[in-house]
Amino acid sequence: MTKSKERATKAKPAAVRPRVPQLPPTISRAALMVDGTDMLVRMITHQHFVLSGLLETVRGGFASLIGLSSFQYVLMQAVGRLSDKQQWTVRSIAREMHMTDAYVSVEIADLVERGYLAKIVNPDDRRVSFLELTDKGVSSLTAIAPIQQMVNDALYGHLDSHSALTYSNELSVLISRAETAISVLNDVAADQREAALRQPPKRRRRTAR
Repeated sequence: MTKSKERATKAKPAAVRPRVPQLPPTISRAALMVDGTDMLVRMITHQHFVLSGLLETVRGGFASLIGLSSFQYVLMQAVGRLSDKQQWTVRSIAREMHMTDAYVSVEIADLVERGYLAKIVNPDDRRVSFLELTDKGVSSLTAIAPIQQMVNDALYGHLDSHSALTYSNELSVLISRAETAISVLNDVAADQREAALRQPPKRRRRTAR
């Protein structure tokens, strides 16, 4: 037997597979368990993460066309296209987008300085200013609309008006549930911090010199 045939007849070593640890489920509701595991919820959570990154890439692409940051682009879209929802102020935008007033104020000030937004003093409360697009802001969003149409047609091509409305309503519920989840997380974190503070400090062992 030649050496080449001898090597061919040798059994190949079994493929090495990474160990799959047995971790506790991340949910406790039986209604969400599939075959006794939380795999479905883990997959949904993972898909949300992947989708959020992809959508941020899309937003960043739109924003770069008019020289804005992603957040400034979203802010301008809200002021320009969602004004029938409410009259936008620094505070209302901060609450809607779950940002701090200070951060939103800085971003708006930059857009005002660059001529994209204008502040209109509320006649009923002069401490508050409403936001509106300037002519420059309108022309900037108008200029990128054809590109937005092509991209959004590709992104939402699987939806019609009925399924899009259903999807929007589901997202509204999920946003509300996420707010509740954050409150639970903050409460748990606060309890853990208090428990840690109640723990007596551990004495350091002296080492022999």
